[in-house]
Amino acid sequence: MNIMRKISTALRGSVRESAEVVIDANAIRIFEQEILDAEQGIARSKQQLAHVMAERVQLERANTALKEQIINREQQAAKAWNINDEQLATELAEDIFDKEQTVNEQQLAAQNLTTRERNLTRKIQAAAQQIKTFRRELSIAKATACAQKASNLAGSHSQSVDTHIIDLNASLQRIKQKQQRVDDTSEAISTIESEIGEGSLDKKVEEAGLGTRKADIQSILDRVKKV
Repeated sequence: MNIMRKISTALRGSVRESAEVVIDANAIRIFEQEILDAEQGIARSKQQLAHVMAERVQLERANTALKEQIINREQQAAKAWNINDEQLATELAEDIFDKEQTVNEQQLAAQNLTTRERNLTRKIQAAAQQIKTFRRELSIAKATACAQKASNLAGSHSQSVDTHIIDLNASLQRIKQKQQRVDDTSEAISTIESEIGEGSLDKKVEEAGLGTRKADIQSILDRVKKV
């Protein structure tokens, strides 16, 4: 059981490491998606804020109407009292009481909505400011990633160029060596022909001044001198 537990732990560790590798490889993309999710959250919060504001406005409008009704009922109650209609005056007073209770309740609700509206507005503004900061950081991260990628490509290309230069130098040296070998071979062949070829002996006789043409010319000169 202990061995199986260790194997299970090792597998969980492997899965975690694999997940971390995936997260690291897609960190910028994940960060950008998280920003988009946060922006969508702000949009939903704005809708909620709009709903709160609409509720507050409706309550305030209803209270205004109730206050106008209370004023009208007070005037009616005063007239009923003046004509000694105590029962009608009492009923009007009861209606005024109920409406005032409603006004007080709705005023309290409107105040609570106002407080909630302010808090929600403040939170949305703070979140929006943070997202702006994250957006700037995302742009910097993207620019840095592009720069690093370009640098790596430049380094790779530089190494590739260096390799090509080395190959070119090696090829050039090989060509020069081959050409020099051809020249040396040709020169060696000429030397061999001069030393051991069929005309080598005649050349040596000619160089020694013993050649037939030269001897004949010298003989003619000697003969002419005797005339």
